Amino acid sequence: MKTLRLVPVLLVVWITGNGQVPGETTTSGTIRYEEKMKLEIKLEGESAAYSEMLPRERTESKILYFSPESSLYESVADQANNEMVEQEGANVVVQVYQDNNKVFRDLKENRRYEQRDFMTRQFLIESDQGATDWKLTGNQQTLLGFPCQEAVREEDGRKIRAWFTPAIPVSTGPGNQGNLPGMILAVDVNDGQRTITATSVDFAPVDAKKMVKPKEGKKVTAEQYRKIVDEKMKEMGAEGGSGGGQVMIRISR
Repeated sequence: MKTLRLVPVLLVVWITGNGQVPGETTTSGTIRYEEKMKLEIKLEGESAAYSEMLPRERTESKILYFSPESSLYESVADQANNEMVEQEGANVVVQVYQDNNKVFRDLKENRRYEQRDFMTRQFLIESDQGATDWKLTGNQQTLLGFPCQEAVREEDGRKIRAWFTPAIPVSTGPGNQGNLPGMILAVDVNDGQRTITATSVDFAPVDAKKMVKPKEGKKVTAEQYRKIVDEKMKEMGAEGGSGGGQVMIRISR
């Protein structure tokens, strides 16, 4: 008579640093980011006395929806736009206009669609994501429980440093940053001039109705948009640049 022998089997499941099982569960979800940008506002003439009253940085909340096929990065609605400071009977109102910028990435077609607001005008930029000249540094750190690697590159004279995690195997990230073998959780531009840092990750499925590429605005190329911004900023006596929000200052006495 044959005896049935039970052999114990050890089941091993690899878990990422955030307690998620790699695979389909980590390729769709929502990431919230905090964007910080240093403000260097210079006032001249009689208004120069109010320079010390002005804010030194601007903080904005952003959100990234992602799936294996696409991603959408946009501002969190209902953020405060105005900040008032007072000194010796004078009011300085800093009005920060929250841009309705959106960046949609078609990860299958390798295309990027950007909706950008500038000086009350809206533009739509479509471009090929192409290859990005990232260089891995070998540095590592953990962000929100995810093991991350550092990559650097230069773009339009700016030094960009990104931290990405292969534990979320979707090649995208905040704003115009992407094309790395994993999700970008943090970005540093020009040594802290602008930073983007993930504050939370949620792997709940994203509603397909949310993942729609922007369609509003005048269609222009990336080069045409940069030229429009640079020319307008020169007219106003300010530095050119296609990123960041719009800051307006009103001084009443």
